[in-house]
Amino acid sequence: MKQLNIGIAGLGNVGSALIQTVEENKNYFLNKTDVSLNIVGISAKTKNKKRNFNISNYAWYDDPREMSKNDQFDVIIELIGEEKGISYEIIELALRNKKHVVTGNKALIANHGKELFELANQYSLALSYEAAVAGGIPVIKTIKNSINLDKINRISGILNGTTNYILTKMQEDNLSFDEVLKIAKEKGFTSDQESKLDIGGYDAAHKLTILSTLCFKSNLNFNNNYIEGISNIKIEDINFAKKLGYKIKLISEACIIENKISNFTSPKLVQIDNPLASVDNALNAINIETVHLQNLFLEGEGAGGKPTASSVLSDLYDISQNEKFDNLGFKIDKLQNYEKYSSENIINSYYLRIMAEDKPGVLSSITNYFSDFNISVKKILQLPENSDVDKPIPIIITTHNVKKEKLSNVINKIESLDFVKEKIILLAIHDN
Repeated sequence: MKQLNIGIAGLGNVGSALIQTVEENKNYFLNKTDVSLNIVGISAKTKNKKRNFNISNYAWYDDPREMSKNDQFDVIIELIGEEKGISYEIIELALRNKKHVVTGNKALIANHGKELFELANQYSLALSYEAAVAGGIPVIKTIKNSINLDKINRISGILNGTTNYILTKMQEDNLSFDEVLKIAKEKGFTSDQESKLDIGGYDAAHKLTILSTLCFKSNLNFNNNYIEGISNIKIEDINFAKKLGYKIKLISEACIIENKISNFTSPKLVQIDNPLASVDNALNAINIETVHLQNLFLEGEGAGGKPTASSVLSDLYDISQNEKFDNLGFKIDKLQNYEKYSSENIINSYYLRIMAEDKPGVLSSITNYFSDFNISVKKILQLPENSDVDKPIPIIITTHNVKKEKLSNVINKIESLDFVKEKIILLAIHDN
């Protein structure tokens, strides 16, 4: 039997679910694996908060850094979630004191992971982070272990459950973004503080930074991301997309183009028969394209206490079974500095919504610009939704593949026309 003495810093949904799971399944784990998970100490901001377990069963630490220094612990689990601050201090101290670390902190790994991985490597320790990406979906172990020798061409998917829930609810119930955001907060999917990271696309981009490093050996550099959130998505665009045979999803994708890194998180139209279009509510999904596998599709619960605790347990088991740790799936000196690929050079098909006056000649004037710039139009829909002649009407255009820079030039010219009354909405169309 192997025993892991564990300290847990952070007793939110994940930390509490982890303790409850260990308490309820300790004998099952021991009988199946010969590993005893022994929670020795715990720490959180507030000691007197009501919890679903008895804190008196464990040593309480007002300062979680003391667990990182204490020789009694083998593994420190960091679930506080600060981008740096005390979260970084806990992990750094634990590694310097020769303790393994498990964390679910994607922002910290994305922004400061390299120096911590170097430290873990120096002491031959585990710095495990399966819980940092896609909750209970084992995407990190899949990349590091199952397909480690297969060259990955692209990774894409839905990496944030809150935004996916909002976009799903908007479509299903025909509600505005603000109405659904309020519901999401009431249901506990997000908070005022978290929603900025979720809705702005930053949470998904943190996760994509980690995935692109695992896939392409790119240095952990959050600045390599192009990020666009969902706050500008209107119910009109969701309904128009539906008429065209698409759903709007916040898609994160990474690949190497011309030896440069392309990391994009943005709302995109996903064709209804694409598996990603069927991933609704708070679920996550990742599609991996490799030399040998056209589509390796992983879907599941991407957030929440129990799913994320499942990933923490997986990391703990790995630590119990190994003595050497390649925390990235390759040696850290293999990391490469990639230049960021320009968003204007991306070639994609696009959806445009143009709000224009309802008068003769408008449509022909607009399409002339596309023709002048040699941009191939796939579909045009003119969809007046009211009888008020004084209100602008939507003109929906989808294009064939075109360089973003060329399309941006056309949009600038069309927006300067006096009969165009609003900023043009532009969304890329996701195409595998």
